[in-house]
Amino acid sequence: MTTTIFTSLALAAATVTGFASPAFAADLPTAVVRYGDINLANAAGAQTLQMRVKRAAARVCQTSDRDLSAVMAAKQCQRLAVARAMPQVELALAQAGTQVAQNSASLASAH
Repeated sequence: MTTTIFTSLALAAATVTGFASPAFAADLPTAVVRYGDINLANAAGAQTLQMRVKRAAARVCQTSDRDLSAVMAAKQCQRLAVARAMPQVELALAQAGTQVAQNSASLASAH
């Protein structure tokens, strides 16, 4: 069983910055979220995985710029990165045999 989720931020960053060139996409950061230590067969495990994905997105999309537009772009990057990771999260939850996979998408997209 795969115990990592790769959160590629290429689409998120391209959307936020307006860049879409392949060379730019290749240079974008990717976060690896490990979940082999989590019991995904219960709601607490599902929430833990979702929090790890959100933290990874926040870490990769962070900005040191205090300009409002940069902060807003970073927040948008985080939202898009989490949304891109949710299909992988849902698959991991489904493979674990949990019924919370359907709820995880709405929890993640609500923020």
